[in-house]
Amino acid sequence: MNWAWRFGMIVLSGVPAIIGGGITYGLTENWTAVIVWEAIVFCLLVAVLIKGGKDSSSHHQVAVH
Repeated sequence: MNWAWRFGMIVLSGVPAIIGGGITYGLTENWTAVIVWEAIVFCLLVAVLIKGGKDSSSHHQVAVH
Protein backbone atom coordinates (compact mmCIF):
# COMPACT_ATOMS: atom_id res chain seq x y z
CA MET A 1 0.00 0.00 0.00
CA ASN A 2 1.18 3.47 -0.80
CA TRP A 3 0.37 5.18 2.49
CA ALA A 4 2.04 8.44 1.52
CA TRP A 5 -0.28 8.77 -1.49
CA ARG A 6 -3.34 7.96 0.61
CA PHE A 7 -2.37 10.48 3.29
CA GLY A 8 -1.73 13.09 0.60
CA MET A 9 -5.18 12.52 -0.88
CA ILE A 10 -6.78 12.90 2.55
CA VAL A 11 -4.95 16.19 3.14
CA LEU A 12 -5.77 17.37 -0.39
CA SER A 13 -9.48 16.64 0.09
CA GLY A 14 -9.50 18.86 3.18
CA VAL A 15 -9.19 21.98 1.02
CA PRO A 16 -12.47 21.54 -0.91
CA ALA A 17 -14.16 20.29 2.26
CA ILE A 18 -13.29 23.42 4.26
CA ILE A 19 -13.60 25.98 1.46
CA GLY A 20 -16.67 24.32 -0.05
CA GLY A 21 -18.30 24.04 3.36
CA GLY A 22 -17.79 27.75 3.95
CA ILE A 23 -19.15 28.66 0.53
CA THR A 24 -22.12 26.35 1.01
CA TYR A 25 -22.93 27.91 4.37
CA GLY A 26 -22.46 31.41 2.97
CA LEU A 27 -24.89 30.74 0.13
CA THR A 28 -27.53 28.78 2.04
CA GLU A 29 -26.98 29.69 5.73
CA ASN A 30 -28.10 26.15 6.46
CA TRP A 31 -26.01 23.56 8.30
CA THR A 32 -27.86 20.68 6.65
CA ALA A 33 -26.54 21.78 3.26
CA VAL A 34 -23.02 21.90 4.70
CA ILE A 35 -23.37 18.37 6.06
CA VAL A 36 -24.59 17.17 2.65
CA TRP A 37 -21.58 18.87 0.99
CA GLU A 38 -19.19 17.23 3.47
CA ALA A 39 -20.81 13.83 2.85
CA ILE A 40 -20.36 14.25 -0.91
CA VAL A 41 -16.68 15.16 -0.48
CA PHE A 42 -16.21 12.19 1.85
CA CYS A 43 -17.83 9.77 -0.62
CA LEU A 44 -15.64 11.07 -3.43
CA LEU A 45 -12.56 10.68 -1.24
CA VAL A 46 -13.45 7.09 -0.38
CA ALA A 47 -14.02 6.32 -4.08
CA VAL A 48 -10.63 7.78 -5.01
CA LEU A 49 -8.86 5.92 -2.22
CA ILE A 50 -10.47 2.61 -3.16
CA LYS A 51 -9.80 3.07 -6.88
CA GLY A 52 -6.22 4.19 -6.27
CA GLY A 53 -5.51 1.30 -3.94
CA LYS A 54 -6.66 -1.46 -6.30
CA ASP A 55 -4.81 -0.88 -9.56
CA SER A 56 -1.91 1.30 -8.50
CA SER A 57 0.68 -1.47 -8.81
CA SER A 58 -0.40 -2.61 -12.29
CA HIS A 59 0.37 0.79 -13.82
CA HIS A 60 4.05 0.54 -12.91
CA GLN A 61 4.81 -2.83 -14.47
CA VAL A 62 7.16 -2.86 -17.42
CA ALA A 63 6.19 -4.96 -20.42
CA VAL A 64 8.94 -7.39 -21.41
CA HIS A 65 9.06 -8.49 -25.04
